[in-house]
Amino acid sequence: MADLAAGGPVFVVGPMGSGTTLMRLVLDSHDNLAIAMETGMARLILAHEHVPFWKFGGEWYGRVGLDREQLDAEMRAFYGGIFGGFAASRGAGRWGDKTPFHTWHMHRLARVFPDAVFVGTIRHPGAVASSLHERFGFTWDVAVRHWVRSTTEMLWRGSRLDDRFLLVRYEDIVTEPELVLRELFSWLAEPWSPQVLAFHEVHQRRGTAGEVEGRTRSDRPMDPTRVARWTDGADGRVHRLLRRDTAALSELLGYSLDQPTPVRPLGGAHDGRTATGCDLAGAMAQAGGVDWTRRPKPTLENRPMRAKDIRQLRERAALAAPVRRQARQVARSLVRWR
Repeated sequence: MADLAAGGPVFVVGPMGSGTTLMRLVLDSHDNLAIAMETGMARLILAHEHVPFWKFGGEWYGRVGLDREQLDAEMRAFYGGIFGGFAASRGAGRWGDKTPFHTWHMHRLARVFPDAVFVGTIRHPGAVASSLHERFGFTWDVAVRHWVRSTTEMLWRGSRLDDRFLLVRYEDIVTEPELVLRELFSWLAEPWSPQVLAFHEVHQRRGTAGEVEGRTRSDRPMDPTRVARWTDGADGRVHRLLRRDTAALSELLGYSLDQPTPVRPLGGAHDGRTATGCDLAGAMAQAGGVDWTRRPKPTLENRPMRAKDIRQLRERAALAAPVRRQARQVARSLVRWR
């Protein structure tokens, strides 16, 4: 179990569209926390562990006399120094990062930073799918698949981190912010500060309101009306897709697929609005419908890139080339037509 009072790094993870940016803005508004925008730092650490696209990529550090623990110590000093300097420049004593795809690297970050803790955000699968569909043009099928893959990995990794992991639902944050955030900051062993409820005012005052990803408004307070907004664009096919692919995970997380707001507490045995990795482990052991031994594999960019992966990338590029040529031809014809 991590010594949270030691003030280790705080990593915010979760599916895209689940409220990770909102969580970063809230945490970053606390005087002792400096949570960076998405850096993807874990992929840099992965590249240090395994040089991309080289058959000897995983052996390089042994050739200079380092074992894995020694390499981790070097990475801890290097990246800890960079992010620690970032926190110091903000007048904070504790640093963190918000990168959604770090769900695939939680075990790696936990190993390199033994005092790190992880805040996971989750949101109704319909809301996440709607957000990805509208913002990034994902098909509904791809958007739902993203929620399932990321959520499955986050719950599994989080349950293995015991009290170093805390899960929070987006809906609970925006409808009961003080209750939820008091639990969160107590878990972080940070003193309660009412200013986190007015994070938008803090960022405006600091001049950091422009440091925001996605469509989250850093200059406005939390908006509980966003909880149900996704239901307007979800037709019968979308609801059938949600029932087919997300029912078991939604049940575990206290969601009903017919309602935008949670129907049960997240904390399992207790009535809290958050759940630690220990809570999740107990709930997952009793839950049915999810085969945790058959979790999705990380995508290429989130696993060691081996020499054989070059062929896969070249094949993808070859398949995409005709489409790009056709698009250029259409664009040229439109220019001539105009």
